[in-house]
Amino acid sequence: MEERKGLTIKDLLIRLILIIIFIFLLIWLFPMPDLKPLNNQIFADNVDRMKDVAKSYYTVERLPQNIGDSKKMTLREMIDNHLILPLMDSKGKTCNTDDSYVEITKMENEYVIKVNLSCTDQKDYVIEHFGCYDICSDTCKALEVGTTTSYKTSRKSTSAYTTRRTNRRTTVTTRKTTDWTSTKNNSKIYEYEFVRNVCNDVFDSYTCPTGYTLVGDSCMRYSSETETIPATENKSIISSVDSKPAKVESTSSTEKTDPITDYKTSTITAGYKASLYTATKKTVTRDVTADEYTSYDVKGAVATTKTTKASYNVYNVYDIVDANITYPDAVQKTEWKYVSTITTTDPGLAHIGDTEIIEYKGSWQEPECVNCNKSAAMITWYKYWKYKLVTTTDNGKPVYSCDKGYNLDGTKCKMKLREEKSCPDKFEDTGSGCIKTSTDYSCSKYGSEYKLDKVNKVCKKQITTYSCPKGTTKTSDPKVCHETTEDWVCPSNMEKQGTGSSATCLLKHDYYCPANTDTKTYTLNGTNCTVKTKIAACEPGYTLSEDKKYCYKNDSTTVYTCEGYDGYTLEGDKCTKVINTEKITYSCDKEYTLDGTNCVRTIVDSDTIKADKTYKTYCHQEYKWSTSTSLDGWNYTGNKRQIN
Repeated sequence: MEERKGLTIKDLLIRLILIIIFIFLLIWLFPMPDLKPLNNQIFADNVDRMKDVAKSYYTVERLPQNIGDSKKMTLREMIDNHLILPLMDSKGKTCNTDDSYVEITKMENEYVIKVNLSCTDQKDYVIEHFGCYDICSDTCKALEVGTTTSYKTSRKSTSAYTTRRTNRRTTVTTRKTTDWTSTKNNSKIYEYEFVRNVCNDVFDSYTCPTGYTLVGDSCMRYSSETETIPATENKSIISSVDSKPAKVESTSSTEKTDPITDYKTSTITAGYKASLYTATKKTVTRDVTADEYTSYDVKGAVATTKTTKASYNVYNVYDIVDANITYPDAVQKTEWKYVSTITTTDPGLAHIGDTEIIEYKGSWQEPECVNCNKSAAMITWYKYWKYKLVTTTDNGKPVYSCDKGYNLDGTKCKMKLREEKSCPDKFEDTGSGCIKTSTDYSCSKYGSEYKLDKVNKVCKKQITTYSCPKGTTKTSDPKVCHETTEDWVCPSNMEKQGTGSSATCLLKHDYYCPANTDTKTYTLNGTNCTVKTKIAACEPGYTLSEDKKYCYKNDSTTVYTCEGYDGYTLEGDKCTKVINTEKITYSCDKEYTLDGTNCVRTIVDSDTIKADKTYKTYCHQEYKWSTSTSLDGWNYTGNKRQIN
């Protein structure tokens, strides 16, 4: 028997690599589909749901009354009022309930409703105009007197689809034959919705013929030619001066004289004699704040007990249940209900069935890619509304009732079970009544100086004492103490030297100056000496010699010559000569520009014409409500509404 071995790590790695390769092949062969149309469809359906809720909610009483007035309701308010369920986007996330809203504005002859939806995958809004609704005047209530109470689709209905191509647009018109069952004594007026395609030519850009350049709204053509001719030759003599330093010849002489005597004044500190005296001892007393201490005299508070009586609180005990609900006026009816909006590239999706209608609502074109150039291919998109035939029950006004023994109270039924009683809060039931015992505390027996401490239930009297710091003495005021210190001082005309009991007082007196010399004289001036010093000086124009024994003055005369410089003339201390040079220049007439030895000019030819305008055609759908069953140039959408 052959033994089977287990898988090795190598075998596991090979199998894992094969699985990964298989997954990549699946992704490559079956790429993810383009979900953009589906996402757009979900977003459009959510917008339509909000619009339908707004149209059903804003009745006559809720509509704005004055021209220019607006009323706004957020998606959060719709949800809170149970008008709509939370809206989910293509990513499964809830749309923003505060940034999403509907707003209706009253214009002169119509109302404008704006639906703004903000989700994580897309943010956008739509605007719709509507006129005569259940807010009409009597002048527009002119249709369908004695209208039906029921509407049904005939199985023998005929459907016709007509396709026209006008201005590159495709219009699908759907006609449906219906049976109407009339009921006497029931007058209703309806309004019908019509649609038509409106196209306008809008300015796109300016264009120019070949050879022209677009400048604003004009076309310009520009050409130039260059002409070259010889320049005019001009000769002139240019004079210049050459300059050289002149040669020097000089003589000099020196005059001497004896110096004169002058004086210089300065100040020095005078000398003095000194005497030492003993400093005088002095006692100094100053005030010091005493230390404050607080203590308490504590005594037990006096307790007083107080008893309070109260009556019982009497109340009834009921059995409360939901009332029985019946709908005696309930009526079933069948009607077409809007389900969703379909956006597709299929032009033939519209049809009428027994339980389903898909109605054409318009078309538009857009490039096949987001960032395409103008020559990119265009894709035509078609919009349809989908309706389902549904059966609903109008329950009418509810009627509430109760079982035997119960009394109706609004939507609840009540039956008294028993009567109960209880004591008020903090009161004790003794069986015969309600009582509450309380204890009060007081310090009145100890005098006004004692204050009640409610937490500890004691009486306290504050006692304050004072104590003088160490080294101080008491005074008549218990809050003030005296501190006495000793110091050694000198008279005001003496200088203190040293501290404490060894301090001395220095007296300076008998000031004197140094003895006079041959060159310096000293004069006492208070505590300073004025010094007058004798110095040697010279008369103005003379200079003192270094040994300060005589004064001298220099006189000199300088002679210049241009000897050896051929053709040069002496001017002061320079030799100059005039040199003449011939210079050739070129010139042109004023319409030319000099270029070396030539004259150049540019001949310009230009032409300006108006640019041609190009236009693009933009189309949109326009909707209108009317009490007429047909309008020239308009197509019936299949929507109607009762206006009375």
